[in-house]
Amino acid sequence: MATTVKARKVWAEADLQALPHDRRNYELVDGELVMSPKNNFAHGDLCARLLAALVHFNQHHHLGVVLDSSTGFWMSNRNCRAPDISFVSRPRMKQAGFSRRTTRFFPGGPDLAVEVLAPSNTPGDIDDRLEDFFSSGTRLVWIVRPDERRVEVCHSPDDRQRPGADACLDGEDVLPGFRLPLCELFLPEDDA
Repeated sequence: MATTVKARKVWAEADLQALPHDRRNYELVDGELVMSPKNNFAHGDLCARLLAALVHFNQHHHLGVVLDSSTGFWMSNRNCRAPDISFVSRPRMKQAGFSRRTTRFFPGGPDLAVEVLAPSNTPGDIDDRLEDFFSSGTRLVWIVRPDERRVEVCHSPDDRQRPGADACLDGEDVLPGFRLPLCELFLPEDDA
């Protein structure tokens, strides 16, 4: 008796870019299309404020490009990841032949990836993302934990530090000179 085996779809960049522009974020993980759920108001506010701080800093220092969560990055294992916020340095852009007008997904991880956790994120999901980023050229990851009002600073999947509440997010050698006090990232409830 013959058995029919359904072949798994091999996603090309054109397939991913042809997905509907329905304001959802799609990623490709282990050959499967994954749609990120919509996030809540607090998540959006925190992402927007951190993105604005990074964009403002970069406008004055011209270090590269700060990108939002709609930007796809091809990981070395052919997963396509889209961090909440990312930064790619000018030297890496030049090396990849990229400019601000390039319409392809970036080949590799961003220099900085920022993940703002949502209730749907599991520890295993975050571990997988860190493996993908660091094996694909990422040098620094900030995992923002809004519910805990904490940030994890990652230099590898295993080198993960949690600075205290009075610390600053530091761009280190990825964004030299960038510093944002965590108290400015995690505003009081009544500060609108």
